[in-house]
Amino acid sequence: MPSFAGRARRITPLQWLASACVLHTCALSFAWWHISGPLISSGAAGGRLVALGRLVGLLVGSVVLVQLALVSRLPWIEPSVGSDRLYRLHRSIGFVIAPLFVSHPVLLTVGYARRHRVRPSEQFVTIASAWPHAWLAIVALVIIALVVTSSLPPIRRHLTYDAWHAGHTAMYFAIALASVHQASGAEMREQPWWWYWVTLHVAVIGALLVFRAGRPLFNLARHRFRIERIVVETDEVTSVYLKGRRLERFSFRAGQYANVAFLASGQWAPHPFSFSAAPNGRFLRISIKALGDFTRRIRHLTPGTSVLLDGPLGAFTAGPSTGCRFLMIAGGIGITPIRALIESLAGECDVVLVYGAKTANDLVFATELRALTPRCHFILSRSAKADGGYLQGRIDGAMLERLVPDIQGRETFLCGPPAMMKSVIDALCTLRVDASRVHYERFA
Repeated sequence: MPSFAGRARRITPLQWLASACVLHTCALSFAWWHISGPLISSGAAGGRLVALGRLVGLLVGSVVLVQLALVSRLPWIEPSVGSDRLYRLHRSIGFVIAPLFVSHPVLLTVGYARRHRVRPSEQFVTIASAWPHAWLAIVALVIIALVVTSSLPPIRRHLTYDAWHAGHTAMYFAIALASVHQASGAEMREQPWWWYWVTLHVAVIGALLVFRAGRPLFNLARHRFRIERIVVETDEVTSVYLKGRRLERFSFRAGQYANVAFLASGQWAPHPFSFSAAPNGRFLRISIKALGDFTRRIRHLTPGTSVLLDGPLGAFTAGPSTGCRFLMIAGGIGITPIRALIESLAGECDVVLVYGAKTANDLVFATELRALTPRCHFILSRSAKADGGYLQGRIDGAMLERLVPDIQGRETFLCGPPAMMKSVIDALCTLRVDASRVHYERFA
């Protein structure tokens, strides 16, 4: 009799999280209706607006907890989903709930103003001055509004990474202020589910502290990461070799990355960098392109500088389920995780590399890549002529079909600038490559 056990569908971590959110919503709805239901049924002036304002406040508080869970790098969610997908979901939710942050105080102010028969401006002053911890919520609202505004694409592109990072760090302070305000609200104060609400906050914030702050400090204490040497790869790319204690116990997979902070003046802000060498137990290597003030200072770091490393992160990895025939497509500095992947697969799998750069001088690890796999295709977009074994042009569908005739039968890993990745993904779709066999993370 045939067995169907292998066909059982595995529940993903995000589905577990979604299920928890549904259960929480049911509990939330019961708590809200128990306290605010009479305001709706009574028909009192402003009652429905007050009840709705309270509901919006509870929803905002709940979604903020989901947001914190998404960026807390929980080990049972992040490795299987990938940081880039979690952050895209986090960003989308942030823009969706932004209006709720504003509507919560507006609904309460207008509702209570009607109930007390005063002007909304007078009611707002009363709320701010007389309600427990209301001023904390107002400060939190201002901070959150500024951070959300700064994340809008027209503004975000003019901010440095450090400024953007500092703004988002301020969000934690705003959330703390808002949480104190909410814990003293009508739905929570002196109610049996106050403990449920507090426990939920402690669990989520505790996970955030453990995995966002505690894990990097634990890694530093355990492995004592420090710079061993710095190697100039090209005019714009620098490799940093890291040494430490018991590196064989620092577990990561080729294709992953870490948030790295160099404990030197002006370099403390963590930045995401991919490992450009597969795990070897002897050293870690990250390779960095000079794209801003921070990355341009990398070459001036000195050996012996301590390094704070938060990781490994990302799901851009090859596992047993991906077979043993691969196509690696890289553009620019996107070669860093690809190079580590090729090293981890070399000698055991059939690997084809298609690597695009502007000029021959912009190719990183060219000698290493040729030694790792004989099927290297280097594509130059700005060369005067195609020589030295290089091809001229851009990576598109026609080129991929010509260089890799069996492309439909290969697992494809793609990493590069956003515009290049979009173009290649469209080309792969045109070539009828199964989407489930195309793997990528958007590191931008």
